[in-house]
Amino acid sequence: MRLERIYLVVNPAKPAARAAVERLETWCRQRGIEAVPIAESSDVSSSDAAIAVALGGDGTILRAAARVADAGVPILGVNVGSLGFLSQARLDRLVEAVERVAGGDFTVEERMRLRYDAGTHSGTALNEIVVTGASPSRFCELELEWEGSAVASYPGDGLIVSTATGSTAYSLSAGGPIIVPPAACLLVTPLAAHRLGLRPVLFPADDPLRIRALERAQVVADGDLVGHVETNAELIVRKAEQPTLLIRLSGAPSFFRVLDEKLNWPDFLGRRREP
Repeated sequence: MRLERIYLVVNPAKPAARAAVERLETWCRQRGIEAVPIAESSDVSSSDAAIAVALGGDGTILRAAARVADAGVPILGVNVGSLGFLSQARLDRLVEAVERVAGGDFTVEERMRLRYDAGTHSGTALNEIVVTGASPSRFCELELEWEGSAVASYPGDGLIVSTATGSTAYSLSAGGPIIVPPAACLLVTPLAAHRLGLRPVLFPADDPLRIRALERAQVVADGDLVGHVETNAELIVRKAEQPTLLIRLSGAPSFFRVLDEKLNWPDFLGRRREP
């Protein structure tokens, strides 16, 4: 691709990431490519000649996704953390990975985002929206509606509404299923429900979900507290208009191979290769 600008999102707590950025900035200067660090207040312009490089763990990629989603800039994740489920490149091969992107040796995956609206609070998330009680105990009772009809009442620690991308994050830890991206859907997973019959439910992406809080609750989007839902007020969660674009390098491991490497998925192909 014609690469003119690289937006940089770096975890400042990772010294190795800062050193790698310096090497990448030198590479960019030698080729006349603009390297632009972005923060919460930075403007990101839509361009077919730009990518974002996120250096850190999956949390850094989520922050990068929040900054560039509206501009439609694809993201190259570089793992500096312990998991790196969304990453495509190792830190020691950062420049090589960017060179491959510049040479067109990649594809772009669209990952659905969630939009949430709760009174004056609104925004989008790549992984999940979590609704929990606002009190120290976190207990709350929530009512879920879909297509104007009641689904269930959920007494407990709350609800997780996740995308397919987020199905391998918090929802998985809470007992939710794995959904293979780029499937478009809304997965609702109860958190410590006080009713045995409540189980995760998968909804189509085109219909919004309405969550009514029977007592004051808090809303967390991709790990960040973003607001509250007052008593008897509603939170609406739906498919966002703009997806997140993730760069996938040619020859990268498949989704299930990454599950095997990162989350101990039983890889039968690996067993076949054993002598």
